[in-house]
Amino acid sequence: MKKTIFTLLLALSLGSCSDFLDTRAYNFVSPEEFYQDENDARMALAGVYSALATEDVYGNRYSCMISNIDDLSFFARPATQTVSDVFGNGHNTSNTDIYNAWTAIYKGIESANILMERIGGSSIDEPVKTRIKGEAKFLRAYYHFLLVQAWKDVPIRKESFKDVSKSTLAATPQADALDWIIGEMEEVLPMVDDEVYDKRPSYVKKTVVEGVLARVCLTRAGYPTNGGKPYYEKAARYAKSVKDSGKHSLNPDVYEMWKRMASDRYDTDYNESMWEVEFIGARELDGNWTNGRIGNVIGNVQKNGSTEGLGYSYWFYSGSLILWDLFDAHDKRRDLSMAPYQIDANDNYVYWKANQIVQRACGKFRREWETIMPRHKNYTQENYPIIRYADVLLMLAEAENEANQSPTPLAYEALNIVRERAGIDPLSGLSYTEFQQEIRDERGRELCFESLRKYDLVRWGIYTDAIQALGEATYNSRWPGGSNYSTARAFAERTQKKHEFLPIPLRELSINTELEQNPLW
Repeated sequence: MKKTIFTLLLALSLGSCSDFLDTRAYNFVSPEEFYQDENDARMALAGVYSALATEDVYGNRYSCMISNIDDLSFFARPATQTVSDVFGNGHNTSNTDIYNAWTAIYKGIESANILMERIGGSSIDEPVKTRIKGEAKFLRAYYHFLLVQAWKDVPIRKESFKDVSKSTLAATPQADALDWIIGEMEEVLPMVDDEVYDKRPSYVKKTVVEGVLARVCLTRAGYPTNGGKPYYEKAARYAKSVKDSGKHSLNPDVYEMWKRMASDRYDTDYNESMWEVEFIGARELDGNWTNGRIGNVIGNVQKNGSTEGLGYSYWFYSGSLILWDLFDAHDKRRDLSMAPYQIDANDNYVYWKANQIVQRACGKFRREWETIMPRHKNYTQENYPIIRYADVLLMLAEAENEANQSPTPLAYEALNIVRERAGIDPLSGLSYTEFQQEIRDERGRELCFESLRKYDLVRWGIYTDAIQALGEATYNSRWPGGSNYSTARAFAERTQKKHEFLPIPLRELSINTELEQNPLW
């Protein structure tokens, strides 16, 4: 069989945070001559992880342009700049950003399939082989979940690409796809690590699998697959297992975790960041870098583009009035999420006036917190959270309330842990519907700008209503009239039911003739 040369961009290291991603290129032959030892397999596993750390996935396109399209943020540029873009719901089936994200995610699936097919015959110790295969199997399922939550019905690819004449594959209905993903993730629970990686958030481990399972189950429970109570119960069970493990807690300082993700340091005392995408380097320093633009495309207003300054950000994403009004003045997360100042070209801090609200940009990602020098204008070392312990607690509270049609003591406990860290009062004595709304608001306060809100709104069945409310908020007297703030209204006016899910890329339809376009597109 013809030997195919694969180039892996990233190699997995078991060393420090800064060594996790090694950007030297590794060439190796496949299929028969690879995976002769553990190092080969670890290199291949790095290739599976590497899809996360591309600009097309968590470096920008999937995390920001595709996913941060909700009622709590808006693209802070003139509406004329978003006429055909996904971040303004102006896209069509030929949108390049959508195609690039789709392709990058399927490349991750392909890498996982190759590893799983080739590792079986290697001479690696069985416990190590099992762990590596478990991580790859989980990542393959997770990549499919990214596709399903964004595109709805997609092809499930369970084996590597071998024959172009047999590459066409029909889409699996969303409910069936989610059930398959849940089953795959459940199978890896005894396979992945439950000890060595506990304090390394760039690796998949048992609590990560359980936390993500809770997320997938909540998706399956809600709209449009409407799996209901059995899936809420399962989500609660997996979220509770994470809580009961005692391996994660909330850092009492709401800023500290974000500062650590910006400066390439693990928060090993609390492990609040359970799984994060690790980006390294800034191109200028030593040639080791990844295509991460967190802090640059999404982040606070920073205008110093020099290599020695505090950093440059395009601050494309600002908080909306809806987000601002969710916070009370005592909530420690308000100024974290919506930064109270900008940094000018001379690195001076310029604070916003009291009436300047939506001028505030996303504050969770701030280039001033980075440590690498010299800084690149556009590419950063800032990591991106996939799942945090606060999210798990809120999923537990939501699932308990939904499964029991009433908030349980466990639901209150989980919710109030998050609220108390934020410095706001605990809740009690709420009805089912009151608690449901509080959870939805609390997820907004805690998880804004983290690629989750749109998918929450969709599974709650209120996406178009929420975007309409954003449009109405732009007529509020507190909303400025400048062109940079016109996009939110145009975005709201464009949004239709079809925008709950993305269109299948036109180029993919031309190749995979078994696929059909999503309804309404």
